[in-house]
Amino acid sequence: MAAGGLSRSERKAAERVRRLREEQQRERLRQVSRILRKAAAERSAEEGRLLAESEDLVTELQGRSRRREGLKRRQEEVCDDPEELRRKVRELADAVRNAKHLVVYTGAGISTAASIPDYRGPNGVWTLLQKGRSVSAADLSEAEPTLTHMSIARLHEQKLVCTACVPNREYVRVFDVTERTALHRHQTGRACHTCGAQLRDTIVHFGERGTLGQPLNWEAATQAASRADTILCLGSSLKVLKKYPRLWCMAKPPSRRPKLYIVNLQWTPKDDWAALKLHGKCDDVMRLLMDELGLEIPPYSRWQDPIFSLATPLRAGEEGSHSRKSLCRSREEPGPEDRGAPRSSAPALGGWFGRGCTKRTKRKKVT
Repeated sequence: MAAGGLSRSERKAAERVRRLREEQQRERLRQVSRILRKAAAERSAEEGRLLAESEDLVTELQGRSRRREGLKRRQEEVCDDPEELRRKVRELADAVRNAKHLVVYTGAGISTAASIPDYRGPNGVWTLLQKGRSVSAADLSEAEPTLTHMSIARLHEQKLVCTACVPNREYVRVFDVTERTALHRHQTGRACHTCGAQLRDTIVHFGERGTLGQPLNWEAATQAASRADTILCLGSSLKVLKKYPRLWCMAKPPSRRPKLYIVNLQWTPKDDWAALKLHGKCDDVMRLLMDELGLEIPPYSRWQDPIFSLATPLRAGEEGSHSRKSLCRSREEPGPEDRGAPRSSAPALGGWFGRGCTKRTKRKKVT
């Protein structure tokens, strides 16, 4: 006799009864689900009685259906009609002119015009991976700043927007440094020229928090946010940024928080907080905004791109530490560091969305 008062055979019999009940419940759930998929006029009298007897299951299944439909709607891209978009841009332009301290938060959506994939769009990295489809790295060697990038640069020149996060000038590279990195594994395989410490990339993967002082510069970003009276979000789902309450001045009473303007084709968790939501592509919105502000968007020139003067070249012996294509000054004539560099024909599995896109599974300790 067991300590609980039941013998082994009695416990096994009770377990069989429990499993039988669970299977009957699952079968009942499947039956109700099949009936609910039918039109009301197509249901038989017996099916109607089954639904009436299973009110709890009907309520649960209808709730699941509403949640699925809500999630589906949130993933859909919505575009404002041209006239509505122009009206909203005029309102945004007034906000930019009157802002005392404007801060801009950007996401992957500002680069899709350069054929660089975003994360949560219909063909985004996370979207494809959730569907079980493979994702290969985009070739960034020929990508150029978009109209949105250049518009933000001009707004900064005109002192209309604050720039808080500046790059670490010492180790800017002209190639993708995430080849060997992943979630919680940020070492690039190269070392500091001065102290020999391992260099790390500055990617913040989903599920991580930015902890580096530079070049992520969270301290300066939050200081800028604390002074902001207007925030403009461009091309970001805000799924990660919403985790940082200091960026939204949540410690302040609602009346003193900065006004929020969002440019995105999809739903974001901050939509209900926004003073204005613009459903449009970033380049389209910024083109209209710059026209409203009377500012010319500067053309992009690789020969004037500061990344080439800020970049730190590889040291001797580091040439084989990456296989990604490097940016060149000219598409027709590769830079000196690219001549003779091997080119791999295999698709590159980027750490920023390859191995780094999912959390590592726990491994059992070997004893």
